[in-house]
Amino acid sequence: MKYTKYIMNDSVDFSSVGSAAIPAAAFAVPILTGFLAGAMIMDGGRYIKLRYILFKKEQRKLNKIKAILLSLDRVPTNQLISLLKAA
Repeated sequence: MKYTKYIMNDSVDFSSVGSAAIPAAAFAVPILTGFLAGAMIMDGGRYIKLRYILFKKEQRKLNKIKAILLSLDRVPTNQLISLLKAA
């Protein structure tokens, strides 16, 4: 973080670095792009897993509501399910 602050505050003089930074940048850009792609894939996987867990949670809730309605000798209709969801 401290190097970021140096760059943000113009404490680093890039003119003194000269042409030595070009090969290093040419080597670093593809590597950092690969890291970015990997991070995006991992975040995408976590998002898909979260959506799946929330979907399964909703399905368990619906199954529980249907079981309650069947135990009360009622036919589980959309209206009754929505009433119990709101409760």
